[in-house]
Amino acid sequence: MFTIDIDPADLEGVRHSINRMVQPLEHLRTVDLGRELSEWQVQDVHRNKPFTMRYRRAGRAQTTFRPHSWKQVKKSILYQKRGGKLLPVALGRRTRKGFLTAMARYHAFQPITSTRPYLRPELVEQLAERLIEMAREQLRW
Repeated sequence: MFTIDIDPADLEGVRHSINRMVQPLEHLRTVDLGRELSEWQVQDVHRNKPFTMRYRRAGRAQTTFRPHSWKQVKKSILYQKRGGKLLPVALGRRTRKGFLTAMARYHAFQPITSTRPYLRPELVEQLAERLIEMAREQLRW
């Protein structure tokens, strides 16, 4: 436990010192955090156009990490929507051939999911190290 004694005559100096300590913290959470997330994706993950949302008023930043390029993701979504539209047409026929056609279409358009993580654990560790190093550089009192 420690005690802080403040001289009432020097109250304005204390306010100034505290404000000087708060400003880098505010800049860190509103500006530097989002910039560091984008730089990490460009330099370490080799993404040309990282998608980083910055909520400056709330002091948050969030980056969307896609397993593939956005163009490939959109193409996959359209492909699977098309398969979903074809399935009810095939199910509408109550014949054996209609049922087999529907099953074939269903299996052709099943989404393929992977259980592998998007990011290797090494990349997550690199991000944590970068954020800690950035905070050490920015926060000097």
